[in-house]
Parts: sequence; C-alpha cells; structure tokens
Amino acid sequence: MQKTRHFVTVSTALMLSLGLMLVFAVGTASAHAKVISSTPGMGQTVATAPTSISVTTAENMNPDPKKSNLFVYSPAGDLISQGDAKIPLNNPKEMSVPIKATGSGIYVVRWVTVSADDNDPAEGAFTFTVNPAGGNATTGVEAKPTAAPSTQPATATQSSSPVVPAVITGIIALLVGLGAGFGFGRTRPAPVTSAESAKPEDKITSK
Repeated sequence: MQKTRHFVTVSTALMLSLGLMLVFAVGTASAHAKVISSTPGMGQTVATAPTSISVTTAENMNPDPKKSNLFVYSPAGDLISQGDAKIPLNNPKEMSVPIKATGSGIYVVRWVTVSADDNDPAEGAFTFTVNPAGGNATTGVEAKPTAAPSTQPATATQSSSPVVPAVITGIIALLVGLGAGFGFGRTRPAPVTSAESAKPEDKITSK
C-alpha cells in the first residue's frame, strides 16, 4: 500500500510538471513572427501618403520573399506595393516595401511571415488612412493576426488561448483517472467457493 501511494504521488508530480511545460510551450509557440508595430501605425490617419510601409515582428523572419512579404492595396483595391518586401540581414524583425500611393482614403496592408526561429507561418492585415484634413487620428481597423495553414505535420500548434484550458482540463482528467485507478479501483479478490477450493485428489475421490 505504501508503494502504491508513493507511485501515485510521483505520477501526480510528473503530470503537473508536464502540464506546466505544455502551457509554457503553447504560450511561446503562439507568438510567431506576427506584426507588433508598423509605419504608418496600424489604424492611424496621416496627412500625407507614405512612400513605403514598414513593419516590426515579434520574432525574426525568414527573409525569403516567398515566405515573408507585404502586400499594400489602395483605397480602390489596387495592389500598389512595388515588388517584394525587403528584410535586412542585420535586423530580421524589420520588413518594408515601397508603395505608389494614390491619394486620400483607407489603405490595406496584408502581411505574411514565416518565423526564422521555429519556421511557423503567420499572416494578418491592418489599415491606415490618408486624410490631409485630419492627420494623426486613429480611424483604421487592424485585422486580427492568424496563423497560416502549415503543410508540416502538426506538433505543438499555435492554438490560441482555448488550448491552455484544454491542457489543464486534460491534466485534471488524467489525475482523476490515476486516483480512480490507484485509490478507488482496488477491490478485494472474490471469495473462493468450496468447489473451487477442493483439492484435485478430493474431486477424484468424489467421483
């Protein structure tokens, strides 16, 4: 009985440690190389149309334009970014692209990135507004960043916050299962009937 209790205690400690590792791993993986700031600012209104767009990401980006890039659209919906975005090798968290602004209105910036740290993809979009009569106001809308579909086998995905409660719930369920298996699942052996307890020679004699 003492050994069983010791095993349950060790198993519980191991499960809790594993759960904490999973929670921290999920929190780290969910960051990705998402955009955290930009010029012009996300949702900002500026008086003069910019000639380029730049963004800063949470993690280093893969500099391959097929994996990390910016696409800027005019108020009319036309693609106005000129060529591929550039990522300097000495600052892989910065990405910029020249644009051909078309005047006043709401511009849309779509970004796609692949983290150079863990190769996880992400994408998102935000807007800024050009209005000569009302610069430096916040009127645009930032689209929520999303993780891009990955063709690689899923491991620790970047699930958003619902993953953490799911991990905790799984740990609790596992601990309850351990308790049931070691605490409540122990039953006494069924009593042996007189017929089953009879010795072989007794059965032969009775015949």
